[in-house]
Amino acid sequence: MNVCFYTKSAPSITNLLNISYLIHQRPNHNYSFIQIDAPTVKPSFMQRLREKYAHARFDDGRYDYPRDLVAFEKEISRQVQPIKIDSFECAKVGAVNDAASEQFLDKVRPDIIIQAGAGILKANIFSRAAATINLHHGIAPEIRGIDSTFWCMFYGVREKIGVTCHFIDEHLDTGAIIAQSTLANASGSFIDVQTANYLMGRDVLLRSVDILQQGHKTIINKGQVKSYYFGVPDNFLYYSLKKRNFSPIMKISQKAFKMKDANFLLIPE
Repeated sequence: MNVCFYTKSAPSITNLLNISYLIHQRPNHNYSFIQIDAPTVKPSFMQRLREKYAHARFDDGRYDYPRDLVAFEKEISRQVQPIKIDSFECAKVGAVNDAASEQFLDKVRPDIIIQAGAGILKANIFSRAAATINLHHGIAPEIRGIDSTFWCMFYGVREKIGVTCHFIDEHLDTGAIIAQSTLANASGSFIDVQTANYLMGRDVLLRSVDILQQGHKTIINKGQVKSYYFGVPDNFLYYSLKKRNFSPIMKISQKAFKMKDANFLLIPE
């Protein structure tokens, strides 16, 4: 089976976790990569100096979130298996969804495209494979958007901490679900729970690829559910949650929602 990872020239450690795990667990697939090689703007010396001064002068908890994210990434990095991306067929492209990406996909003809940090994919990309999938670290479509673990803690719905692998469509985190798992033990600090959730996510991705290899195509609708969309949390919100030992600050009933269809890939028993 031909699998193409759509990622960046320097994939994040969390994406490398999933990429390396799948390649090591399923070495017989044919893998290729599209890497977005967009230029990055580095902060100037004065910007870096001002940031260091701000951390030293106002270290009252407002920087706990970025620090804890670094600690989380260190935990994840210990689980990343070595791979050499350059040893696979690769294409360097200038932007997500561009013509160079289209040309490479037409060349390698993947069965599956895995969105691995490239950004939001459009129809000109996700229509070029039988399945284009995304690994979302939340229980979709109920919990959508970014930093789901934090928001589930914030609103007191730790039972919704988990991972969903779904098809990519024209909306965000609403494609039909291929595989999904909730985290059995979601107690503990943000770093502990986030690490456990991402490690579990590797197996959700692996299971999804195995399911797709079997050729299942029937989608069933299980009705509508309340769907909550979340963005990047404010550092002060994180600090407030951490001061409470990650006990809830608000109730999910206070959060606005939309009704969304819960569509699942039918997998015969």
